[in-house]
Amino acid sequence: MKKIILLITAIVLLGSCQEKVKEPEAPMPDPNMEKFHKNVETTKAFLEAFSNNDSLNFGSYVTEDFIWSPPSVGRDSLPKAVWEEAMKGFMKTFDNKKLTDAQFFAGLDENQKPNGDVRVYGLWKFNFAETGKNGRLKWYAVYFFNEEGKITHQAEWYDTADLSKEF
Repeated sequence: MKKIILLITAIVLLGSCQEKVKEPEAPMPDPNMEKFHKNVETTKAFLEAFSNNDSLNFGSYVTEDFIWSPPSVGRDSLPKAVWEEAMKGFMKTFDNKKLTDAQFFAGLDENQKPNGDVRVYGLWKFNFAETGKNGRLKWYAVYFFNEEGKITHQAEWYDTADLSKEF
């Protein structure tokens, strides 16, 4: 009996000597990733308004000093008024616009850390309003946001030759 009590006492003492393993703390949420997720929702609403030819709502997502960098070579940092006219032209020229296979990624700062901006890759599918012919266009854009969550700059890329081949 003494041996059993001694054995139990030894086990209890050894067990109490073990270092307690501390659970790792959950990482602190990155405020820039929280901004990014909010800005993705704004980007989706912005693109949906464009797809629906909702020019009133479409323009409400951008700032008054909005800058557009279109894919055309030699044209960069265009003012909001030029962008608005170009978008009206797109809305008039293309029907049934739908961004498919959309992928949203965080914009990165100079240290390769998320900064709240949004990068979007996707495939636009549409019909030409005049002919009804189907078209497709691979597309990439970066949306830059201010602290209020409005788009300050849109830079986009697609092969404009692909679009002309569709005509």
